[in-house]
Amino acid sequence: MDFSSAKSSLIRFRASANSFLSQYEPVILLLAPLLTLLVARVLQSFLDAVREKGFKQTFVAFFMSSIKLVPGVNKYIEAEKQKVVDKMQSGVKSKREGWWTELPRAGLGVGVIEKLKEEKGKDVVWQGKCSGTVYIGGSEAEGHFSLINEACSMFAHTNPLHLDIFQSVARFEAEVIAMTAALLGNKEKASGGQVCGNMTSGGTESILLAVKSSRDYMRNKRGITRPEMIIPVSAHSAYDKAAQYFNIKLWRVPVDKEFRADVKAIKKYINRNTVLIVGSAPGFPHGIIDPIQELGELALSHGTCLHVDLCLGGFVLPFAKKLGYPIPPFDFSVQGVTSISVDVHKYGLAPKGTSVVLYRNREIRKHQFVAVTEWSGGLYVSPTVAGSRPGGLIAGAWAALMSLGQEGYLENTKAIMEVSESIQKGLVLFPMFLPPLF
Repeated sequence: MDFSSAKSSLIRFRASANSFLSQYEPVILLLAPLLTLLVARVLQSFLDAVREKGFKQTFVAFFMSSIKLVPGVNKYIEAEKQKVVDKMQSGVKSKREGWWTELPRAGLGVGVIEKLKEEKGKDVVWQGKCSGTVYIGGSEAEGHFSLINEACSMFAHTNPLHLDIFQSVARFEAEVIAMTAALLGNKEKASGGQVCGNMTSGGTESILLAVKSSRDYMRNKRGITRPEMIIPVSAHSAYDKAAQYFNIKLWRVPVDKEFRADVKAIKKYINRNTVLIVGSAPGFPHGIIDPIQELGELALSHGTCLHVDLCLGGFVLPFAKKLGYPIPPFDFSVQGVTSISVDVHKYGLAPKGTSVVLYRNREIRKHQFVAVTEWSGGLYVSPTVAGSRPGGLIAGAWAALMSLGQEGYLENTKAIMEVSESIQKGLVLFPMFLPPLF
């Protein structure tokens, strides 16, 4: 086709297009591209939401948003919300009547102990009634409770931030970490024998530090500057907090029919920005152990980090395994596991506010530390979120581990597993007591 024929074809096309469009109002022709762009943008947002949250959750959110567009509905919902807020605020206000709002002019001296006892007497009677809140049985004035209380009080003034002064607490922390690491695979050849870590204030801080360390480790290793992490919907809410704190995109993936992390589903979300995937042993919502072995293989094959949340199971699973229960792999003996969080203040029976975060090696753990060299006060280095930390809690955790020993934890785990089996058998015999799944 020569130039003249091409030009002629273009002229005919223009005339035909103009003739076709002449039947429409100019304003329609102007708005059509804008409306098309708007529809495409809405569709893209919908598809992104489906990919991130799943079709069911996206549909429910869309449905609820649509309902709120009905005249009067949104106003009614806001009014009901305000009633709840007003009730909560009035309740808090009434409870605070008589509370101290400034220092007493004259100190109470030793009389403050009586005041403490008086206030403590108003607490709920929790002994034997609050599963998941207090893990130590018996009276606070005797037995294991009494032991860790005394240990805490002996070191209440200490602060492991000052290692040169409080050398005893520094040793206690190191030994708690070493003993915990030994329980979780550090003695196994597959772990590399280099497991290290720190004590923290609880499972949430342990998870926060593991996420932060994984993010920085992957940035250093692979240059990832727009980090993402993938977790099952059963994973703890601390990961949502970590995502907000550390500017990490979070993907929550549905679990499988057995309520375990769906490895295939997680695999679909892995991309070049993935810094971390997560498994729990067990997870809090269902008490089910995720397939850590398969997650480890997935993490290895994609060169990403894998964190295992052992906050609940860390001082049960190792001993259940020794007792002969069929416990699947869950610790550093699994290749691909890069970090683990384990709460000593749960089934470790240590005082509240004690947890451990562990890493496969120092190369990963070094990204947990914060070092400030330009401060006018001198060099400042801190391994955890907190700077100063309560050395008394560390001493209490050390005392708990040392007082119970392997035999004590084996005995406790045996009792836990036997009760668990009894409950399962009872539910099989009397299924009417099972709660509905949906």
